[in-house]
Amino acid sequence: MKEGIVLRRLISLMLILCGGLLFAQEDSEMALEEKLYEEYKSNGLDKAMQMYKKHKTAEYEGLQEPLNLLGYKLMMEDNDLKTAEQVFQAQIEEYPEEANPYDSYGDLLLEKGENEKAKENFKKAAKLAENIEDEAEKTEMKQASLSKLARLENKHRKLDFLAGDWEITQTGYRDGKAINIPKSKQNVTYLPGESVLRITHTKEDNAACCERIVAYDAMDGTFQMAYVNAINPNGIQVSDLTITETGDGEFEFMEDYMQNNKKKQAKHVILQKDKDHVEWNVYLPKEGSQDWELVNKMEFKREA
Repeated sequence: MKEGIVLRRLISLMLILCGGLLFAQEDSEMALEEKLYEEYKSNGLDKAMQMYKKHKTAEYEGLQEPLNLLGYKLMMEDNDLKTAEQVFQAQIEEYPEEANPYDSYGDLLLEKGENEKAKENFKKAAKLAENIEDEAEKTEMKQASLSKLARLENKHRKLDFLAGDWEITQTGYRDGKAINIPKSKQNVTYLPGESVLRITHTKEDNAACCERIVAYDAMDGTFQMAYVNAINPNGIQVSDLTITETGDGEFEFMEDYMQNNKKKQAKHVILQKDKDHVEWNVYLPKEGSQDWELVNKMEFKREA
């Protein structure tokens, strides 16, 4: 009888110990940001920050930093912008030399409609990203911040004035002699998302000609253009465009491209005369000279 009692007590003790271990395991498996969130809900942000100070890792955890995840949870799920802002600011105080805390705070400022302050933080994030040793991580961080900055500064929408349907009259030039080119039409629209420009060019009889896709690359501050011939299967030809606004409605495009494995360049000078009329001149380098030679002159008239 005594042996049976002792055995039952031993089994009970083992169950208690195992139960405690399971409870501890469940507790340890809960992510720190979840613990912080529960602590904030129960006892306020000050207590949650005390918990963070006690349990944070020695090394910065990047995008998975608990304060970063907590801030986004408060902002996106709870719509608690006030507390989220305090959390993102605390993350900056903890890691003032890291890029992502500033990028995250910039997102919060966008949600609040404070665009100018958001710009400052995205610029700071992009600058600090240069110090990231991992190249893939550096590129990802810079691209994220610079893309948002570009949208805020409307850098991707420099060509808005070209949107619409146009009738085009053009003249080609070869060795200084004018060559008449049949009239054509051009439809310019933005793809869904309003960031990528699609240019569809058709001949005078509405026969297919070609298409161009133009998109801004925030990483190097240039536009990229993809050209596709609608008739001949020549693949996709890609060129880089550097666009400069020179004033009084005039823009200068410097186009860099490859032709027959050689680097080539063309200059486009576009003058917006008014909202319904655009003049577009194309120049190529004059052989044996530093000068530019006019090769195509186009007059755009907006269709009624």
